[in-house]
Amino acid sequence: MRAKLLTLVAVIVSVIGLAPAATAAEDIPPPGCDTVVEPIFAGERVTAYCNYLPYPPSSYRVVAHCAAGGSFWYELGSIAEPGFSPSVAECRGLLLSTARVAGYHIEQR
Repeated sequence: MRAKLLTLVAVIVSVIGLAPAATAAEDIPPPGCDTVVEPIFAGERVTAYCNYLPYPPSSYRVVAHCAAGGSFWYELGSIAEPGFSPSVAECRGLLLSTARVAGYHIEQR
């Protein structure tokens, strides 16, 4: 019985120890793109600048993963052409619960 209990404790400790590493993902833009996250009134904005894209469809947009309190949603950025204009997506919250950019990805179109 004691061996089973020690095995169970070891499994729980190893699962808890590995969980943060599995959930910690970096937001890395594709090659040729740069991103900037900056504060705005009641939220944050992510701006993506792409000089070129690796695949032929030559337009892109940034998709922001927004969070405010217990709410999560996506905000689509403006469609942009590489080398000409940035794509901007804004996460806006209310006065008492400001939104933040929890993550983002760049969608090639």
